[in-house]
Parts: sequence; structure tokens; C-alpha cells
Amino acid sequence: MKIPTKEECLRILKENNVPGNIIAHLNAVHDFSMKVADILEKRGIIVNRDLVSAGALLHDVKKLSPNDHVLEGYEYVKSLGYPEVAMVIKKHGLAHLDDEGFVPGTWEEKIVFYADKRVKGDKIVSVDERFEYIKQRYFQPTKDLNLSGLKSLQTATNSSDSCSLQYKKEDVENEIDFTKKIEKELLGDEKL
Repeated sequence: MKIPTKEECLRILKENNVPGNIIAHLNAVHDFSMKVADILEKRGIIVNRDLVSAGALLHDVKKLSPNDHVLEGYEYVKSLGYPEVAMVIKKHGLAHLDDEGFVPGTWEEKIVFYADKRVKGDKIVSVDERFEYIKQRYFQPTKDLNLSGLKSLQTATNSSDSCSLQYKKEDVENEIDFTKKIEKELLGDEKL
């Protein structure tokens, strides 16, 4: 398994002109991910820390893409010769949780997925606080919205936020439940 070092990840981010605020977020997700890995290791669970580190540092390498940053990041990192890191990136988002191919399954995938949901900007927050931010930023009511209106809304969302998330209230509630389930699986009764 080929995994880039932290220095190589930072070089990749620089080569992709990732702005400082996103790099600060990636570093915070990285540091939080390492704390989650510590908790799992104390329980005797083996975690590939290098894979977690690279996945955390590169998960938003294509965040500013006008398209789906999860898919673009996955394809890009895979093209660099890091397929396992690419898989962690593919499974960090919320937009495709209805597709099994995007649901985090390994410890490493779950750690990066969860850590990303606990970091708002570069600050550690609760799952509830993070989802309040997600709802404010991305939630768009879809009631009585025709297909052309939906397409326009997604296009506007893509251009202003570099994200194609189109939420319904029940989607958000399912995502919160899913994230809290992973939180319990990772942390047990520990608090971070």
C-alpha cells in the first residue's frame, strides 16, 4: 500500500492551490483524527494511522471544484497512485450516503468521515453544532420545487459553495443519525 507522507500531502495541496482556510480545516481534521485513532488503539483496535493521516489531509483537495469535490478528489488522488487514500476520500462526504460505495466501512474511513463532521472551519465542535452549520449553508427547501427549479438551485449551490448537496429535512436527520452512530462506534463512552 502506497501512502503519501504528511509532507507529500501538503505538497499536493500546494500544487492544487488549496487556500489557507481549507488547509487549516484539513490540519484540524487530521489532528482530531489522530485523537480518535488513539481511542481505538487503546481498545486494542488496529488502525492504519498513515492512511488516516493522508485521508484526513487530502479529503478536501478538490473542495473548490465546481463539480462534486468528493468524486473529483477520489479520482485525482487515485490517479496519483494512492488508491487506498482515494477510497477514504470517496467515503468522507454526506451527499452519496444512499450509495453503498460511498458509505465508510473501515476504521480509517469512519475516522476521517467522523472527524470531518466534528470540525467546522478549523475548530472542533459537536456533531449537532456542525450539522446546524451544514443546514444553514446547504439546506434548501425542496417542497413544490419543479425539476428545472431544482436544477437551477443545484447550479447556484455549485457555483457559490462548490458543493452539490441538495437537502431535504429527512436527509439531514438521517445524516445526523448516521454520524452519531459512527461516533458511538468510534468513541464508545469517551468524549472528545
